[in-house]
Amino acid sequence: MQLYISEGTRPEDVKNFFSSCYPFLKIELYKIGNENNPGRFKKLSPVTDKFVDLPGEGIVDIHSDITVAELGNSFASLGLRTEVFRKSGNVWVATLLTDSWTLQQQNNAGEEITNNT
Repeated sequence: MQLYISEGTRPEDVKNFFSSCYPFLKIELYKIGNENNPGRFKKLSPVTDKFVDLPGEGIVDIHSDITVAELGNSFASLGLRTEVFRKSGNVWVATLLTDSWTLQQQNNAGEEITNNT
């Protein structure tokens, strides 16, 4: 699936689309800092912030065999940093140690853990 992102795209729309594809995963979005603070990230509010600082419009491929790391690179090309979390029972855990897993592997692991707790 492809997600088209433009200036009017709301973070909540991206998060809802992602969760509809992978119900045991969630994504958080952060703006990559400006030239004065390149290492700073700002979490995007789900309601009020829009992607107004993007260098342009873009398409992000979100398919089952893309890894978490590859997904992050796709969003980075649009000026965004992502963090993917996997459901584990009643909590969400960051997928930092398993970012080489595909989205489908992550979702399957989340489903298995959640349904067996």
